[in-house]
Amino acid sequence: MAVTSRIAKENGTDTGKGNGYGYQKKAFADGHYTMDVSGLAAANHGPGDITVDQGVLADGTHMYTETRFGSIGIDTIGGEAALHLVTDSNSGRLRVDDAFDAAHQVKLGNLGDLSFDFLVQSADRTDVIPVIRLTIDADGNLATTNDRVDLVFEWAYQGKGAVPQGSWQHADLSGDNWIAWEHTYAPSQNLDTAGNFQALSVWESAAGFTPTGGIHVDANSIVLGWQIADGSGNGINSMYLDHLHVGGQAINFA
Repeated sequence: MAVTSRIAKENGTDTGKGNGYGYQKKAFADGHYTMDVSGLAAANHGPGDITVDQGVLADGTHMYTETRFGSIGIDTIGGEAALHLVTDSNSGRLRVDDAFDAAHQVKLGNLGDLSFDFLVQSADRTDVIPVIRLTIDADGNLATTNDRVDLVFEWAYQGKGAVPQGSWQHADLSGDNWIAWEHTYAPSQNLDTAGNFQALSVWESAAGFTPTGGIHVDANSIVLGWQIADGSGNGINSMYLDHLHVGGQAINFA
């Protein structure tokens, strides 16, 4: 089944009959909208990462998946359709990426909402939920690409204790000022060591932050997209995610 997406109509159901999708134009104009994404599926139960181009979505952003020893799909749990991530082993590695087009790229200092709902059905580890990564152009100059980094938000570093299982939970990364660490691409390195963990409010401030051995990020850095990640090193798990908010974009997996 191919991925399909549509901009949800506010205050009612879209009948698709002769309205010219004017509500979509209005949603894009004010920068805040909800997009339903359906049919997302990818599986690879062997070694070696497999990347699949899932296509351009209704809002103009571009979705990809990466799988290794696991699967990505949209399933229903407790009456709620949601993104479903399942890893087969500790080597399982799953990614859902959404690359922003120029219209969606935004300065980190202007991002605003960053939140999602999650449900951990089962997990070998008690400190793991789906990870959110923001892909950033650190210097805000898109002509240079050796300064691309990810800001990585993991439950394990938030001091929240064991993850509740079997019920829907809400993660408000912006409102609760979650801590993030930096992954660089040139060279590829995870800067998840003492002294490099900083709250989102620090990364997105005018002064910003420069991790040891890393790249400076501040309010003028550009958000290029987001990633939902699970593994590797997370053991065997089954987790759900829905209602992802990144700035003015809200994703409903349906």
